[in-house]
Amino acid sequence: MVYDEIHGYAVTATNPFLDDSSPKDHVFVDEFACIGCKNCANVAPDIFKIEEDFGRARACNQRGNPDLLQQAVETCPVDCIYQTSAAQLSLLEDEMRRVERVNVALMLSGMGSGAVDVFRMARSRWEKRQAKVLNQARSRMMKRKSTDETPSYWDNLWGKDTQYQKSEEEVQERAQRAAAAARRWREYSRKGVDKRPTFKLPDSSSRGDN
Repeated sequence: MVYDEIHGYAVTATNPFLDDSSPKDHVFVDEFACIGCKNCANVAPDIFKIEEDFGRARACNQRGNPDLLQQAVETCPVDCIYQTSAAQLSLLEDEMRRVERVNVALMLSGMGSGAVDVFRMARSRWEKRQAKVLNQARSRMMKRKSTDETPSYWDNLWGKDTQYQKSEEEVQERAQRAAAAARRWREYSRKGVDKRPTFKLPDSSSRGDN
């Protein structure tokens, strides 16, 4: 339930990639298109960093100098920097965490994987998950009608439009928290996979059990 709320899944939700009402005030780097030229990190070092594992740029600060950000966007040679809404960013970051990447040098030499459309993948995953949410809501409604039971608080968590409305400020704040959480989880999960410690067992001679 919490996961669904963080990523914007609700019965009355709109696909974030089709919602033009939310401000595009967050930065996302498509690392599958990035060639590691370091231009953005040189132009706006308070926003972009080059991550060590794959040699690509990444937006590490969403509150940097907007003029330098615009300059970095305009001078990017491969147009891999996007300004997105907070809800879009959380979905894109979650999708980036799922897909394996190779070092940018291998990619440029033709040894990497083919082109990946992370926007299409994130949009498709939202639609599939949203369909499950709607089906679950219909199932609960049919069950409640068949048993004629009084709805509980949890059955009406999302509320009816006339009973439960969030202000625009609350929605934006929640989306921003979700985007930040998605970035942190992506970093955490990547470190857990790529930098897992290994242990070597001592050989028999060192144990003194000859």
